[in-house]
Amino acid sequence: MKKITITVFALALSMCGFAQKKLVRSAEGYLYEQPINFEQAIKDIEAAMKDPSSSNMAYTYDVAGQIYYKLYETEAVKREGKMQYNQDMMSENLVKAIDAYLKCGELDQLPDEKGKVKSKYLKNVKKNVATYANYLLVEGQQHQGKNEIDKAFNLYNKYLDLPSNNIMKDEGIDKSDVYNDVKFLAVNLAAQDEKKRPIMIKYMEELKNASYKEETMYEWLCDAYSKDKQNDKMISTVNEGLKKFPSNKYLIGNLINFYLNNDKKDEATKYLNEAIGKDPSNPQYYKIKGMMLLKEEKFDEAVTSLSKAVELNPSDFDAQFECGLAYEKKGEKIIEKANSIKDIKKYNAERSKGTAELKNSLPFFEKAREINGEDLDNLQFLRSVYYKLGMNDKYKEINKKYEEVKAKK
Repeated sequence: MKKITITVFALALSMCGFAQKKLVRSAEGYLYEQPINFEQAIKDIEAAMKDPSSSNMAYTYDVAGQIYYKLYETEAVKREGKMQYNQDMMSENLVKAIDAYLKCGELDQLPDEKGKVKSKYLKNVKKNVATYANYLLVEGQQHQGKNEIDKAFNLYNKYLDLPSNNIMKDEGIDKSDVYNDVKFLAVNLAAQDEKKRPIMIKYMEELKNASYKEETMYEWLCDAYSKDKQNDKMISTVNEGLKKFPSNKYLIGNLINFYLNNDKKDEATKYLNEAIGKDPSNPQYYKIKGMMLLKEEKFDEAVTSLSKAVELNPSDFDAQFECGLAYEKKGEKIIEKANSIKDIKKYNAERSKGTAELKNSLPFFEKAREINGEDLDNLQFLRSVYYKLGMNDKYKEINKKYEEVKAKK
């Protein structure tokens, strides 16, 4: 009697499984009708994917992949024929098709009750997913063209995640020429959203390690770690980058600025002096050092460095302007100090020294104006020096120019 009960129970389970398999077959059958009854096909296959008796069958997800892809393909045909189509529906069904096939491949590798693996769908799964991966890029570009950044990023990210899936890890997607290009594109899109910074950093680290736009990746990582306030990683990234690209102005400049902003002037000076020692003909290092010294009000040393920067690159607006500023600030300090002197002879002597420094600033401010005639800061200082030196004609001319430029801003 016990044996009969077990047999009946087993038969009941078998009939239940058969009923659900029948539902999957029904869904598959709609694919061969014209027109396809997508509504009923989706209803049947999604019911089968939820039911415990069919949700673990590879066959269920093979059919699901077919249906979702057919939905995607139907909209693609409309787009190609310049008919009205639904871009969001296309992208969603493409992703659903890929996910269904990956699930099919996963279940297809499970051992049966005898512990044996008899793959039926795996080869087809790999082929389809590899093909559909390219369509992820097509649809990503469609969304990007519409400035739908999140949707584009999600599709690119889906593509980039495929090699980490057990089914697709050996299919060579990450070895293709386009893979790192897509990763670089994803980095650019992620940069527009602060919440995506962690994955942006992950991709940049991977690109850097793959020697893809390596120098740029060091620069961007430096910036990302700085914004993320991961100072230790920022410094280690810069140091690593400078070993490979010792003349990189962006990296050395960021490191120096970090040290200056965190009251670590000795470290900043050390790196600058090392940089100058390695590349003494690089005007950028002299300019940065001069600007740093100017902030510390070490005017004579600042002039020495900035003059060297100007000598090496006369067309550098910033170097010309900063050198003029060093002379002007020095002159102002001397005149300010002179104003507290009561002895008229000593006062006149000090004021003359200050006036001489103001005169020294003029060639640099004037050269900076030749390079960029619409920089308001330079025009303002130039106007101020002309006024203080009693150069009225020059003052009137530059004041007029200053007001014209200011009105445009």
